[in-house]
Amino acid sequence: MSESARETSGVRAGEPAGERVVVAYVPVLHEGYRRFLESHARDGRLFVVGPELYIEYRPLAKDIRALPADLVASAIAAWGLCAEVCVLDEPLARALAAESPRIVMPAEDVSYQLTERFFERCEVLFDTVFLRWDKTRTTQLLRPRPPRVVPAAEAYADLARAAEAAAASSVDWWRQVGTAIRLQSGEVRTATNVHNPHPLSAYAAGDPRSNFYKGVGLELSTATHAEASLIAQAARDGLATRGAVLYVTDFPCPPCAKLIAAAGIAKLYFREGYAVLDGQDVLRDAGVEVVQVV
Repeated sequence: MSESARETSGVRAGEPAGERVVVAYVPVLHEGYRRFLESHARDGRLFVVGPELYIEYRPLAKDIRALPADLVASAIAAWGLCAEVCVLDEPLARALAAESPRIVMPAEDVSYQLTERFFERCEVLFDTVFLRWDKTRTTQLLRPRPPRVVPAAEAYADLARAAEAAAASSVDWWRQVGTAIRLQSGEVRTATNVHNPHPLSAYAAGDPRSNFYKGVGLELSTATHAEASLIAQAARDGLATRGAVLYVTDFPCPPCAKLIAAAGIAKLYFREGYAVLDGQDVLRDAGVEVVQVV
């Protein structure tokens, strides 16, 4: 991507004068797109990305929500926001690039691809507004937003010690995670991440996670996560997890967050880590109190 391409949360003060146009993939019409166009395309030109420009890009080819681009363009034109609305095809993209306008695009995968293909010599600004689950957002590592942060010296200290000890016992060299649960009976149980079918499988046959970055292909692993193991063991032994308190050394991945929510865990303590996809939202909506230990 050229140095002229940059991200923005809107138009920056002191930008050079000149026509600014908007290029956007708009699969559906919703309030997010209306606000985006209100901010960047009012009384200007909008180019709706046509299918010819992404027909070989599999994620968009599988977007079953997508309306025909000409229908989207007609509908947006009827809103009266833009001076001109048209569908962007390859000849028009090359003609637009030759004009060297200042272009605003949503900060998402298809925008980056189009910039590299057609607009590397143009000044391109990317607005980070959330419009859809594109690839860049799917793999984005977010800082967890716990409503409460506490020092590491409260009543759960026994859970913290147990979970940290479990993490230290893991033979997973790259990711040692431990968790401890206190059931309503007062019983404390621990688990760590373990590879299957043998604890040393990752070293005997290699670890499939080595083929991916953090947050990508979460399900493609030979490991059982510590949180999932604890909840499964409780189910096997007929122990209720509703109202339990859980401490985990790393913030749960999305599948584990869903298991924690479904298990009725009342409170979740975590030390560090990142959040991916909808894990934080699932925990919050299920009423799980999330607390970070510092």
